[in-house]
Amino acid sequence: MSSQNVDITELRLIERATAGERDAQRELFERYRTPAYQVALRITGRPEDALDVVQDSFMRAFERLSGFQFEAGFKTWFLRIVTNRALDLLRSRKVRRAVPIDHDDEPGFEPAARDGAQGSEDPGAALERGELAERLHGAVATLPLEQRAVFALHAASEMTYGQIAEVLGIPVGTVMSRLYHARRRLRALLPDLAPPGLASDAD
Repeated sequence: MSSQNVDITELRLIERATAGERDAQRELFERYRTPAYQVALRITGRPEDALDVVQDSFMRAFERLSGFQFEAGFKTWFLRIVTNRALDLLRSRKVRRAVPIDHDDEPGFEPAARDGAQGSEDPGAALERGELAERLHGAVATLPLEQRAVFALHAASEMTYGQIAEVLGIPVGTVMSRLYHARRRLRALLPDLAPPGLASDAD
């Protein structure tokens, strides 16, 4: 067993969760439910599907904890389960819905509200943001599933290329290529939005 990529607190937490301690399992859930939901939502495009994916993935993770080898951090290992489950769901249901990019506006497991962000937004700004979201949804929905998975992990979980490669089981170069092509397609579809949010690392 190697704890090279696992901090001691997480290591002990996983050991307790593996032993069946509910408090430890609940803490793991609280730690990783937000990035899991954000990744699942970007891949499936539907909040109800994302919730199903998260719940199912946690159940599967807890069932498989005894086989967790600590070769990677729990987050990497768990998001691999989430990503595979979300892609399986898309393929089985042939979902071709759009995936939100701005996770601050996603329903479900939301981060703490920003100061002054609630209840004070101009109605016109809210409408404009809604229209922008629809454009983003439509653009991301056109990405091939392989590119969508890479884009979702990069945008939602702040993972490095190396960590994304571990999650998907592909070379780092493939991650970079898929992300590059995903961003290139989004920039082509949304040229006016490219500078702030869709700039490519390769540019």
